[in-house]
Order: sequence, then structure tokens, then C-alpha cells
Amino acid sequence: MTRRTKTRQALFAFLIAAAGGALVWALSPPLAGHREPWDADGPYYAIALFVAGFISGGLVPKPLWAHYVGAVVGQMAYEAAFLTIGPLFLLGAGFLLGYSMLFLLAAALAAYVRLRLLPRPPATSGLR
Repeated sequence: MTRRTKTRQALFAFLIAAAGGALVWALSPPLAGHREPWDADGPYYAIALFVAGFISGGLVPKPLWAHYVGAVVGQMAYEAAFLTIGPLFLLGAGFLLGYSMLFLLAAALAAYVRLRLLPRPPATSGLR
């Protein structure tokens, strides 16, 4: 795999993860009834992060670091764009770093399933 391909793959993983992280926050008011998903009654935030991470890791299995960074950036970007930034923003950023490990765990699980457990198509030699 060339360096250019790896860079493209990392960018794609980052963008999908960022969109997934932002979507978790965007869907929180209608699905959980709270503007901030960690304020929801029940496991909305954990389940939403896990589902988003599983989808992200299933679409682009590697690199996993890009999924984690993308999830954190996407959530922080949503907060900065649509919510009021207050004195607890840094505390919230710390929570994001921790909670985003669920996203990473799910992305790693989906990547493992895709790369190790799903059958791969047979390689073709290009000769017919």
C-alpha cells in the first residue's frame, strides 16, 4: 500500500468518524431529550457512540487512530458550532476523550470483523 493510499484512507476514516461523532450529538435532542447526550437518562450516549464507531470501523477499517481523533473532533466541532461554550467546556472535552474510547472500541471490533471474519473475494490475476 502506497503512502498516498494510506493518507487517503486515514482522511476518509477521520471524516466518517467526525460525521458520526457529530451525528451522535445532533440526534441527542430528538432521541434522548437532551442537548448534551451524556445528560440523557439511560445509555443513549454509550450506545450511540458504539453504533457510530461500529459503522465507521466497518466502512473504513484502518487506521484506528483516525477513527478516535475523528470522533473527538466531530463531537467537539458540533459542541462549538451549535451549543453555548461555557466554563465547563474543558471538563466536557475531558469527558469526550474518555467516552470516545467506546467509539474506538466499536471501530476496532468492526474492523476485526471485516478484515478477519468476513470472507474475502478471491484474488484475480488480471489474466483471462
